[in-house]
Amino acid sequence: MQQAQTSGPSPVRTASSSRRISTVTRGLLGIGVVLLLWQLLASAKIINAVLLPAPLALLFAAVDLLGDGTLVRHIGASIERVLVGVLCAALVGLVIGVLLGWSERLSDYLKPIVEALRPIPPIAWTPLAILWFGIGNAPSYFLVFIGAVFPVFVATYSAVRNIERTQINAALCLGATPAMLIRDILVPGALPVIFPGLRIALGVGWMCVVAAELIAAQSGLGYMIQQSRVLLQTQNVVTGMIAIGVIGFAMNGIMTIIERRLIPWQESSKGR
Repeated sequence: MQQAQTSGPSPVRTASSSRRISTVTRGLLGIGVVLLLWQLLASAKIINAVLLPAPLALLFAAVDLLGDGTLVRHIGASIERVLVGVLCAALVGLVIGVLLGWSERLSDYLKPIVEALRPIPPIAWTPLAILWFGIGNAPSYFLVFIGAVFPVFVATYSAVRNIERTQINAALCLGATPAMLIRDILVPGALPVIFPGLRIALGVGWMCVVAAELIAAQSGLGYMIQQSRVLLQTQNVVTGMIAIGVIGFAMNGIMTIIERRLIPWQESSKGR
């Protein structure tokens, strides 16, 4: 008699999960060691507490800022600006990247303009952003958009350009419509390159929003950091910086999860 096959998780998936758990454990251990050394050096007065507060002082500062709602309010303002700016940049960058990547003639006309604008740092646009939009959310949206649109464009343009033309020709020979060509050939082939560009754009967006809030806003983590610097509240400055890092790390993790869901074949090819 043949033994009944037992259903269960595949060995590849189990091994992948074990690797992720061990990676997270090592990462948490590394962070813990750094925080412990930092606290010991601060307790021994080797580190100036005014210039760099100890982890416990930062924890107390974060609790105070969370208690009175200050940190939550500024985090919400910064997240809103990043999401609006990056979403607009993703839409524009994807459209322009697909159009210029697909049409060589259009690329010859427009790509030099894009490449001339791309090296300009987003912070250099700040005076114009203030002149055009004033003080508030609008210049922050604009600066985040300027910083995030070019990574999305470059990734999309490269992805479309590098798609195998034989696949496109084969689909056309089999009677594929333009909608089928985009859905079945262009999008699946470009996504593995586009998503890293989106993650880079998200990171650049956080850098741009902090720079904008330092100058042209009255709320947000950048504004909180600037005000705390003026008041010599170093613990609040570092707390704001840590909040930016944690939120950016979390957003990148969410983007990675979305990427794995939308591009499962890429994850399986890595596990081979």
